[in-house]
Amino acid sequence: MKSLLLLILTALPVLAAEWTMPAEHPRTPVPASQTAAFKQFCLEGEGQEFFARMRTEFDEKVLSAEFPPEPENYGDPDPRKRQGDKVDKWRAAQDICGYVSGVVEAGAILWQVTGEEKYLKKAKEFFLEVSKWSPDGTTGIDYNDEAHFRLWRKLPYCFDLLRDQFTPDEKATVLAALSARGDSSFASVTEDGGVTKVARNTPADDAHSHPIRFMSLTGIAGLALYDDLPAARTWWETAVNFYHSQFPPWGGDDGGWAEGPAYWRAALEHGKFQDTLLSVGHPDAWSDPFWRQTGYCPLYFVQPYQATSFGDLPTRGKIGLEDAMAGFIERAARRFDDGYLLAYANLNAGRDAKLLKNGLYIGKNYPSGMEHLASQFAASLDPKPEPKPLSELPPARHFADVGWVSMHSALGAPDDDIQLSFKSSKYGSYSHSHADQNAFIINAYGQNLAINSGYREYHRSPHHEAWTRQTVSKNALLIGGQGQAAQELTATGKITRFETSPRTLWTTGDATAAYQANKDGPGQKITSVTRDIVMIDGRYFVVRDHVTLTEPAPISWLLHAETKLDWDPAKHTVVIRSGPVELAGKLLAADEKFTGTVSDKFTTPFDLKYAIKGYVEQVHFRADSETAKPEHTVLAVLWPTREPADSAKLDATLTGSDALTVTRPDGKSDRLELSGDTLKID
Repeated sequence: MKSLLLLILTALPVLAAEWTMPAEHPRTPVPASQTAAFKQFCLEGEGQEFFARMRTEFDEKVLSAEFPPEPENYGDPDPRKRQGDKVDKWRAAQDICGYVSGVVEAGAILWQVTGEEKYLKKAKEFFLEVSKWSPDGTTGIDYNDEAHFRLWRKLPYCFDLLRDQFTPDEKATVLAALSARGDSSFASVTEDGGVTKVARNTPADDAHSHPIRFMSLTGIAGLALYDDLPAARTWWETAVNFYHSQFPPWGGDDGGWAEGPAYWRAALEHGKFQDTLLSVGHPDAWSDPFWRQTGYCPLYFVQPYQATSFGDLPTRGKIGLEDAMAGFIERAARRFDDGYLLAYANLNAGRDAKLLKNGLYIGKNYPSGMEHLASQFAASLDPKPEPKPLSELPPARHFADVGWVSMHSALGAPDDDIQLSFKSSKYGSYSHSHADQNAFIINAYGQNLAINSGYREYHRSPHHEAWTRQTVSKNALLIGGQGQAAQELTATGKITRFETSPRTLWTTGDATAAYQANKDGPGQKITSVTRDIVMIDGRYFVVRDHVTLTEPAPISWLLHAETKLDWDPAKHTVVIRSGPVELAGKLLAADEKFTGTVSDKFTTPFDLKYAIKGYVEQVHFRADSETAKPEHTVLAVLWPTREPADSAKLDATLTGSDALTVTRPDGKSDRLELSGDTLKID
């Protein structure tokens, strides 16, 4: 509690010295000063077609809808005990809450714009009914935080829109429900969730993903209810100070997000609060350097097509440039007058048509259609820049704040691009991160090649825990048959080199601490685990792994593919095939032999109940050193290609442990010396 009071007190000077709370309501989601412009946007401007589509859908499907029953109790809410039917009931509760708050929101905004009583009546009906639900029950934050999230991210600002339309008794009922839910939410987020303890760009055991995501809605609720509930002022002030002094805990000035691109989507929530600050004239709006750079995180790591990536991903195990992501990046492009970000957002072809088709988009999904509409309106207040060719950007980028590196051959041209992502991060394998220090992923020509393997049926499923989070599912190393420690803050890595030259992009990662943190493995016998990756001529890669130990142990070199992977033990070559694209590889080591095995089975099966379109078992390659040694040096040459004949043409020879000659399929030959701090190529 002392830390919370200190946090609030430090927020007050920011508020008092630099900003005055607007007197008029509504303050959210569109302030009173912008209401007329918003109506024009919806009825005559850029949002006209989208608004009309949602209005028609509401008339046809929602006006006559009955209020749903309160979600049922599914027993012990401990996430570690949530499996099987519990998962289904847990998710069903979220869908119900998303639907209820979506109806209230849509009805309120339709009434705000059109003035038609039928929309006001429906919004009030659902609002009054949901106010009967207990904040300590099945939709409370301590029982089902995602169900609570779907209510609390909308209901406060809907009250701000409808406040003068309630009778005194109705208003008292609604405010009592909002007060109780808000108090429990704030206590859970700040005290139990540890938000008051986190620091900007700093790994911490107290950094919990959900409470951090919930800070945006905490602030918006505080602004909406600032004049109605004394506690709301604390909610607002705490959120303002959090974004002023502590955000982002998962990244920093480079714009990275340590939890990975799927959870980078939380930027949509945090960005919503930035637009809220902007709309009421607060000086902190969009001011942190993180906001200026974070659009480049997906730009470099997320292709327009579906592909694997680092960190927890959706059930399908892939992520692409989704509509909501592209919309947020366009928002950032307008705010910062950045034509490169707009060009990247435009790689999501037909986004407006898809949003139009989705319409209200309430229930299972968020952001809803009305949230997109409000975001589009906020964006429209900033001019749209001219797109700039992404080919003008550097082909590689190091996000030093999170320890991620991306390399490209044709940035912005996904059908022609070769992309490698590499990670060695100070954030360890904690939260939504995995045991994947020094792992790489390769996509090329629109296809997944060397993938991050595994799926997530639901969080902490047996498959997710025992396979997807573990090093064995990555393009990485095992030492003594063991990987890095999973779900461990100290299982860290670090990028020790990022250098570019006319012919090469060179990065080095050190994952020593991540392997040492695994007490079930060789642990303290490990003295060094480093991986060098060199992209040559924007065409292919050389990977060098160097492991030293105080006692001999074997190593295993891992590679994963979606469907087709062949190993030739005589040549030490591996070929991954994905559609018309191949990845040819050759594995080399001085004075060391490897035994390769290929499997199409997960060691912990995926629950097929959750299989969706595109699910495959995936293929897993493992090259085990035949002898235990105190030092290992392994090199791999990886050549992505659209030419099937190339795979047979790739060859490489090793002289000593570091002098490599590569016979390229394009008829050229490269001689490399790669060791320690030395890279020579001719």
